[in-house]
Amino acid sequence: MSRRASRRSRRASRFGAAHLAGWLFADLMLVLFLVAMAVQPRAQLTTGTPDDDQPTPTGPRVLGQDFCEFMIPVRADDLIGGSRDARADLLAKVDQALHRKHPSWLHGPEMRDAEGRGKCEEQLRQNLQVGFYLVYGARDDTGSGVVLGRKAAAAIKSGNARFREAIYRAAWTGGDGNGSVQLIVFFYQN
Repeated sequence: MSRRASRRSRRASRFGAAHLAGWLFADLMLVLFLVAMAVQPRAQLTTGTPDDDQPTPTGPRVLGQDFCEFMIPVRADDLIGGSRDARADLLAKVDQALHRKHPSWLHGPEMRDAEGRGKCEEQLRQNLQVGFYLVYGARDDTGSGVVLGRKAAAAIKSGNARFREAIYRAAWTGGDGNGSVQLIVFFYQN
């Protein structure tokens, strides 16, 4: 009986050592990958519109890390119900927000900070194309908030030319601004 137990323990220890060696190899590869990524030169981003004599970039689009965040009052129940008037109202307000006509709609801690607000306003001034946006339906209950976010996101994508190439996500945000749409917009930098 002791011979069987000793064989099992030897097999278990051999399996354990091989198993640990595999994990050590995987960890080593991860560290080497991270070191290789760290020594790569940083990509240089340019802001603004390209000059006429410069060629238009043909590579992949670059999404900026700065964003604009708005809390836009909407006719929430009508928008959820599919009202065309509520959809048109939302699109008009999104257009007004992008043209800086309602600075009071800027929302969130980054937009209260002078630097964050300045970066947002600079991107709005440049009339950049939207690359990614988040739409949160501000409602007291989760279900109607998600529906509001989805309806608003789809309406914005189909109704505003600056959003047509963008990817979006829609969700719910709590009752803060109940009946509003929280819109967070990231712009392409090229």
